[in-house]
Amino acid sequence: METKSNPTNVEKLIATIARLRAPNGCPWDREQTHRTLARFLMEEAYEVLEAIHLDDSEKLKEELGDLLLQVVLNAQVAKDANQFDIEDVAHTINEKMVRRHPHVFGEASLATAEEVLAQWEGLKEQERQHKTRSSLDGVPTTLPALLKALKISEKAVGQGFEWNDASEIWQQLDSELAEFREAAQASQANQGKEEKERLLIEMDLEMGDILFTMVNIARWHGLNCEESLLMSIEKFKRRFYEMEKRSPKPLKELTPSEWGKLWKEAKEAAG
Repeated sequence: METKSNPTNVEKLIATIARLRAPNGCPWDREQTHRTLARFLMEEAYEVLEAIHLDDSEKLKEELGDLLLQVVLNAQVAKDANQFDIEDVAHTINEKMVRRHPHVFGEASLATAEEVLAQWEGLKEQERQHKTRSSLDGVPTTLPALLKALKISEKAVGQGFEWNDASEIWQQLDSELAEFREAAQASQANQGKEEKERLLIEMDLEMGDILFTMVNIARWHGLNCEESLLMSIEKFKRRFYEMEKRSPKPLKELTPSEWGKLWKEAKEAAG
């Protein structure tokens, strides 16, 4: 990238990362690869989500910066390997955005967000047909399970595989819960080692079916189970921290009734 007399902050960041990766740069940055950076990319993405859930604009600004760092650093790793650079990354996504918005950059005319989404999915499907063998292809294997289930479900729905109404999904959930309960009760009653192991595998599969169905119930109502669970985890943490502050003795020494009383107080105080 050419040096400007007044480079933008983004250009300064790109230059900083290039300097860190240079032969006389930082040993840690120089030895990084896409694979070693993968976990940091995931961590930063989740920290962005946390900032969004907290509705904290300052934290969001900081976390988006950390995420941008991972994008620039991965692009620099690729540039050092003569594969592509950050300009190629920006060019590719810009072309994709223009291509998928013909109602803005072309002659197509769309009036609603629903029409835009339908067009977006249609254009994605056209692109996918040239690259993949299945409508379910293209979902990253490294996605968290709940988010992966949502993406797979959305792709199936895009092909017309959908419940007629929400009541059918609730019926499916009732069925899956009954099957899990039956296997769990059988496991508790059975003393044979081999049968217990078989039932444990069955329970594992049934629990997966329950979670997959819950993902689709959430999807039907416009929710993302991954984000919903993250919010519940944060809520539990707030309440538990509150219990730790309020408890007159170590939590391990609390009686069941003391736990109940403390939990109720923490819920009221921490929300």
